[in-house]
Amino acid sequence: MSKVAAPDVEHHKSFETIRWLFGFATSVPKHVLGILSFSLAVNLLLLVSPLYMLQVYDRILSSGSLDTLVWLSAIAIFLLGIYSAAEAGRRRVLSLAGDKLETIFAPRIFRRFESGSDTQPALAGDVANLSRIQNLLQNGAMLAFFDLPFTPFFIGLLFLLDPILGFIGVVGGIVVFIVALVSELATRGTGKRAAIATSQAQTFITGVSRQRSAVVAMGLTQRLFGKWRETRDYANAQTLAAAKGDGTFSAMARALRQILQVLILGVGAALALSQQISPGGIVAGSVIMSRALAPIDQIVGAWRTLVMARTSWTELSERLEKHQTAETYTPLPKPETHLKMDRVGIAIPGSTIPLVRPFTYDITGNSMVAIVGANGSGKTTLLQTLAGAWPTDSGSITLGGRSLHDWSSNDRGQYIGYVPQGVELSPGTVTENISRFSKERLEEVFAATRSIAAHEMIMNLPQGYDTLIGPGGVHLSAGQRQLIGLARAFFADPVLLLLDEPTANLDRETART
Repeated sequence: MSKVAAPDVEHHKSFETIRWLFGFATSVPKHVLGILSFSLAVNLLLLVSPLYMLQVYDRILSSGSLDTLVWLSAIAIFLLGIYSAAEAGRRRVLSLAGDKLETIFAPRIFRRFESGSDTQPALAGDVANLSRIQNLLQNGAMLAFFDLPFTPFFIGLLFLLDPILGFIGVVGGIVVFIVALVSELATRGTGKRAAIATSQAQTFITGVSRQRSAVVAMGLTQRLFGKWRETRDYANAQTLAAAKGDGTFSAMARALRQILQVLILGVGAALALSQQISPGGIVAGSVIMSRALAPIDQIVGAWRTLVMARTSWTELSERLEKHQTAETYTPLPKPETHLKMDRVGIAIPGSTIPLVRPFTYDITGNSMVAIVGANGSGKTTLLQTLAGAWPTDSGSITLGGRSLHDWSSNDRGQYIGYVPQGVELSPGTVTENISRFSKERLEEVFAATRSIAAHEMIMNLPQGYDTLIGPGGVHLSAGQRQLIGLARAFFADPVLLLLDEPTANLDRETART
């Protein structure tokens, strides 16, 4: 990045937090209104303690009225009970806002994954970003932003007690805010690098775990551990650097609060000695000052968590901007068995170099076409494009006269059977995988498995068709996964079958069948 562009970038980033809060407010306006209402009640009821102290020190002690003390205490306890209910209420609404965000963002995340708008669809990353935002809402750290607007109100009360106390509150608030701002600028880079490096290390180790047999067989364990250790050490170093900065600035903010508390008590005592405020004003001023600066202190203390959530919100908002509305479509009848490719050119998403140059070809019903070519010539890419998973670089593809890529995959997919080069099954039962997680279509499941001679293999599994696949389930061999993947492709008699090395991992007899 050039030095000329850097100021603009920093200027843009300085408004990220405001954009994040505004985006949150516009996404769940009813919840935000509820939180604000509860926050108003909470902050007003926080005046109960300083007002109680003022009355005790200035009236009760001088009058010696025990009855007044009892009634005053009872009223204070009742109001603090309401405060407790209001605080619990706004935390509950904040948690409900997290659930509401999931109903808003989750469908868009899956629509984005379905569209394949990125070269590397990041479904797991998007879901992790959403979870990070929800965790922030559920732990209540975001409530500090709702309390922050009341800081001027409490500082105004300090001015009512005495202008000098109000001046101390203003200066204290500015200093703590500056600490928060410096903390943001100082830890932003290290925090972001730590998150990226940690994600890379996790992705690397996930890839290693999926190829355990090859790793152990070829003695790669120690070398891969060394490679992972390098990435992890860098991530740890950046995390420690960010934590060091966060800890330093958080400690500074807390120390400043203590200093300000000492100042407010000391100055209050001096004012009381000169009879400018009452003795109760000393304690009340200390409590009000503490409440005025509490939101800023909380924001500084949870800054890393807030920044991570803000970054997650920004990424989700930018990546899902094109997927705001839910897809609507009219289910179409089963198409004719006619696949037409008209001047179709194919390139890997994100690349401008064509992998398959434009060509025209027609395939009619009951036809079988074999695609041969050298490794890397684009066979798999062509099949993924014909399946609708990747867009064309040029030209058009129609199935039964309907544009393949303009046809909703939720409707189109039932008429296409596809076996990828490496079969991956979803967590669930064998029946669920073969039926593509549709319900009450057992006859079609059995028809698919018998058509490819997979029925006996499935019946020999521990629970047959009810055998669980995935975490907590049965480990399947590559051949068993291949057969179930083939059955899934043949399910419901599709119009178009796209098979990428369908006999891979199958024995000769099964492949011949």
